[in-house]
Amino acid sequence: MAGERFERQETGFVDAINNFYAEKNGPFNLTAGSITIHGVVSARKVEGRLPNGNEPYPDVEITSSSGLLKISMKGPSAPSIAGGGLDGLERTVPGFSGRFLEAALSEYMQRGYQSGDQIPDIYGEVGEELKQTIVLGTPAIGGPITHMYIGPMDVRASGVGLNLRLNGRLFDASKYASDHDLYLRLRKRRADQPFDPSGRDRNGLPKILGRSPTAGDSSRRIVIVNRPPSNAILVTF
Repeated sequence: MAGERFERQETGFVDAINNFYAEKNGPFNLTAGSITIHGVVSARKVEGRLPNGNEPYPDVEITSSSGLLKISMKGPSAPSIAGGGLDGLERTVPGFSGRFLEAALSEYMQRGYQSGDQIPDIYGEVGEELKQTIVLGTPAIGGPITHMYIGPMDVRASGVGLNLRLNGRLFDASKYASDHDLYLRLRKRRADQPFDPSGRDRNGLPKILGRSPTAGDSSRRIVIVNRPPSNAILVTF
């Protein structure tokens, strides 16, 4: 279902741009939030998978007078700032995610959690020296991106003259990385996943979360957010 929702956002974004170009029969200005891209002529969804089997980090590419722009699409509700999951993060900054997982496992153990317990999410701050690399991505995951688009799944457009405005917000990816704190967040795939302190994945990294008894999902997710809740467990790694 989540994939279908984001597919709707990407398709709506691309269709709005290409339909407006066809209507005006020439380049136009695209605005979303406070960012305007000049000389837009087309957009396309980035299809297929990378040689490693993962989906590429950019979701959409825009051709404009500024050249080819790579856009990462995000929903409005607590978006994950960087894409690619654990595999993408490991290819971007080798060893970084492993250090976080080992620190998280140690923190859970020190807090007295035992196998089968329900555990809270855990967070770790990303250092200034890595924020640009993690947000923009690298060629290994299809990056670097130039922009992020954060907005509703239903993309709505309004056009006046040669100016098209969308109902989401565009962000310069490099500026976003500079202006925001970033945190790794370890979270469950399913709410009923139990703590698994001994499990390891195919790369030898701690699984931390076991199999959901209701849905069968196992292991954990790592996403990147720009702020943790006030009562978050934070680890240094």
